[in-house]
Amino acid sequence: MKEFFVSGWRNFKKSSLITKIFTFLGVGLYLFVLSISFIKVDYEVITPGSINYTASSVKVEANNEAGFIYTVGVYTHTRISVIQYWLAKTNDFFDLEVYDPTVDLNDKAQRKFGTISKEISINNAIINAYQEAAKIDPSIVLSKEYKGVIVSAIAPYAKTGLDYSDVVIKVNDQSFTNINEFRNLVTNFYDSEPDKEIKFTIIRDELQKEVYASFINVNSGYIGLGVSFYDYYQLDPEKSTPKFSIVDPYSSIGSSGGGMLSLSIYNSLLPGDITKGKKIVGTGTIELDGSIGNIAGVKQKIITANNYNIDIFFINEINYDLAKEEYDRIGATFTLVKVNNFLDIIEFLQNMEVKNDES
Repeated sequence: MKEFFVSGWRNFKKSSLITKIFTFLGVGLYLFVLSISFIKVDYEVITPGSINYTASSVKVEANNEAGFIYTVGVYTHTRISVIQYWLAKTNDFFDLEVYDPTVDLNDKAQRKFGTISKEISINNAIINAYQEAAKIDPSIVLSKEYKGVIVSAIAPYAKTGLDYSDVVIKVNDQSFTNINEFRNLVTNFYDSEPDKEIKFTIIRDELQKEVYASFINVNSGYIGLGVSFYDYYQLDPEKSTPKFSIVDPYSSIGSSGGGMLSLSIYNSLLPGDITKGKKIVGTGTIELDGSIGNIAGVKQKIITANNYNIDIFFINEINYDLAKEEYDRIGATFTLVKVNNFLDIIEFLQNMEVKNDES
């Protein structure tokens, strides 16, 4: 190897001036491209993604069609390279967001958060679908048990013994039955004992233990723990009627497909096809009360949906104006529908059936 470089150096010294100049320029250009490809900047880029078939996540043991119902996802890349930043700045389909490592989750934490969010999204989708379908067919029953609140995200600045996926069952030895009661216990403790650590009883790796956390100034004077939680129910597919199975929970991560997954399960539970064969896409989280939550990457999701020849796109009211702006900009032709909750989706599709039957 040494002889190779020595020989190369000798040949270079013997070469003409023009060859030396071009060699230096070539090496300089190579080093420049190499550096901008590896030097990272504190930005994240959001790009259009793909749509995913909802029925591939949850299978219901009933002889009904799930319908052509899809979630829509985007791709997010954190701490991108300089060249990725330049390319994103010149592409109207991409969005750049500032990334602050002292506040924002890193890639590893984002994956943990996305995985837990997807699990809760699937649970909430199943619960809402079974509850609404049971109003039509009382034989439909979902077996579920409340377990507590699950830790979904931990900010870099948090001072806590809690970890991802911990299930909190008590706050200072006091039980609770939902996340609102949990939050009240936490808030009341801070109001009375602001300088003391709060104690949580948790389940971690199937073992019960106690951990502590400190209150911190999160932002703009708001005091909190720097930890996010979800209500957590354990579902029993075998004791439910009809039975169901979670087939592919992590083909994508995140909670933004909850509303469409719930619609797919609902359609699978009941005879007939509420979608009338339409190709339906939507985005938005689903909460236990059926509300459809807002999401990020709205612009890119509209662009993505427009690439798949869909018929209807459901979106939360908060995100609607931004979605409509992008919808108009790219000249999309599908029907964009604003919704607040799961019942709004069902009602729209039921009314669509009546209109189609009358036409």
